[in-house]
This record gives sequence, structure tokens and C-alpha cells, in this order.
Amino acid sequence: MLEILRIEMEKGERIDREAGSFYTYLSEGCRICGGGGKLVIFLTGECVHSCYYCPISEERKDRDLIFVNERPVKSEEDIIKEIELMDAEGASITGGEPLTKPARLLEYLKLLKDFDLHIHLYTSIPASWKTIDKLSPYVDEIRFHPIGLENPERFADSIRYSKELGMDAGFEIPALYFRSDIAELSNSLDCFLNLNELEFSQTNYENLVERGYEVDDFYGAIGSKEIAEKYASVVEKFHYCTARFKDSVQLRNRLLRMAYNHPDFYIITEDGTIMCGLIEGGREKIQKAIEFLIMVGEDYRLIENAETSAIETSVEAVKKWRDKFKRESLNVSIIERYPTYKRIIVEVEPL
Repeated sequence: MLEILRIEMEKGERIDREAGSFYTYLSEGCRICGGGGKLVIFLTGECVHSCYYCPISEERKDRDLIFVNERPVKSEEDIIKEIELMDAEGASITGGEPLTKPARLLEYLKLLKDFDLHIHLYTSIPASWKTIDKLSPYVDEIRFHPIGLENPERFADSIRYSKELGMDAGFEIPALYFRSDIAELSNSLDCFLNLNELEFSQTNYENLVERGYEVDDFYGAIGSKEIAEKYASVVEKFHYCTARFKDSVQLRNRLLRMAYNHPDFYIITEDGTIMCGLIEGGREKIQKAIEFLIMVGEDYRLIENAETSAIETSVEAVKKWRDKFKRESLNVSIIERYPTYKRIIVEVEPL
């Protein structure tokens, strides 16, 4: 069913991709991510650094919070729900700095491996042999980020250790500027270099503007492509990923995976959003609406929060029974929303 979402990518061959991204080497983690199959675990917002270009939101920045995709994590069950919702093939562990929470990290790594997921880890710490040895039974791929792109040689031993223990390893950095020593070190270590287009966010916008960076239409920094081309001309295992690719390809594929795991009454759009009928009101009236839908053989899903209750059902059902529900003082509409935990609504058509 999901074969149409997969992006076929062969290692060792330069391929120009959609939305400006390109590569000469694509790690397994990046392949899974491009196809929308990557689960993202935000392990903590706490970090030992304060990078001026960090794009983390105010909600998460410097706070010890845990998220899996958009879902807050209160138990392992929350992670399992997201794995199942998106038919995850892999998972990335990010933050903040994941290595500042070693017990939590190992707990979640073991859980993810129970689901046979490919796991890649982001860190800005030049991890020791002892640390990498503990990670190696669970982590398939590790990506190191020299802060400000300074002193990349500090990560050489960490990359060597990782590769010796069977992990794919390399650098993952933003397109701040070109560093010849990072390029040379990547080649000498035979490791990958993943370059991300420098992205503007609410939390880093002023810092980037103060340093002379300019934003394009997709919140990427103008000049990132030229930096990518410099690295690509000299780095053997190189991958450049744009903000446009993440939004128009990777995110869309992830939404489609989630959408296909919803009940059949949802209509799936080309963008990966879903459409359905929405019935809203007080709990007692919603319960009567549920009893009616059961009686007439209509499928539904109950949505509850602190303020109100709602039912999602088919577009055909709300059109057919609109007048009945409205007589019961229920609000009836057709909505288009994201198939994610937050259920962000992008369009409402009142009936």
C-alpha cells in the first residue's frame, strides 16, 4: 500500500532530488526519513550549549520535556501509539542533547529495538568509547554536530569508535558556512557529511538576521545552496537536505502513512491531510448522536477534551443527517485536518 511513498535511492551515485536536495551518499536513516517512515523522539529540551542558530520552539527549548512526533510522552504507550499510527520503519533520537539523559535514552532505545526499528542518534558531544559501546547494541547510525562548526577534530575518535562497532557515523551540520577541515576530515574518516539548509524559526530569527543571514520563501537561509555545492565538490559521502524537501516531500509522506492508518470513512487528500464530518456539542447530546450513528450503521470516532466532546464521521453521514443533528443543537461541519496527534484543522466548512 505504501510502495508509492517510497523514494528509491542508491548509495554511491549522485542523484538530484525533488525540492533542491541532493546526495552522493544516503544513510539508511535519511532514506527512511525521506520516505516518511521516521519516528522522531525529542528526548529533552535541555542542552549543554546555547547555539544561536538552534531552531527549537519556545515550548521545548531548555525544558525537560519528551515528545514523540507531536505527541507528549507520559508513558511508553504514547511512543507505541505513534509507532503504530505511522507504521514507523525507523526512529531518530534528538533534543536538546540526548546524551545528557543516559538512563532515559537507553530505556527508549531498548523499546524501539523491540519494534525492530532502524535508530539514528543526534549528539553534539564527542562521546567516549565507553558511551558508544553502551549505545552500539541499539543505535544503527550516529550523527555528530560540532557546535558552531568549530573543532570538528574532537569528534574523530568518536566516529572511528562508532564505525568499529558497526554503526554508520558522520557529521550532521547546518549550512552556516563552508569548513574545509570538516570536508577533509569526513573524507579521511570515510564518514558521511549531512548538510541541512540553515532554517529560520521563531527562536533563532533575530540571531540569524543580526549575523547577516537572509530568509527565503521557505524559511531557509539564502546562500545555503552555494555552501552545499562547495561541500559536494570535495566530500565523497555527501547529502544536502533543504527545508523545502522536508516540508513538501518528507512531511507529506509521513502524513500519508498516518492517514492510511485511519478508519476508511476518512477521505485522504494528495497532501496527506484527511477530510471528515465533525459533530460537536455537550457530552450528553454527543452520546445521543453516537447512539443514532450506531443505529443507522455509520462508523465514527469519538474525540474528547476538557471543554467539549465531538464525533468524527464520514462526510456523507453529516450531509445526510445534518438537519437531525442541528435540531439537537449540535454543531455540524466538514473539516480537513492533519492526521496527527494534535489534529490541526486546516479548513472548516460549516453545515
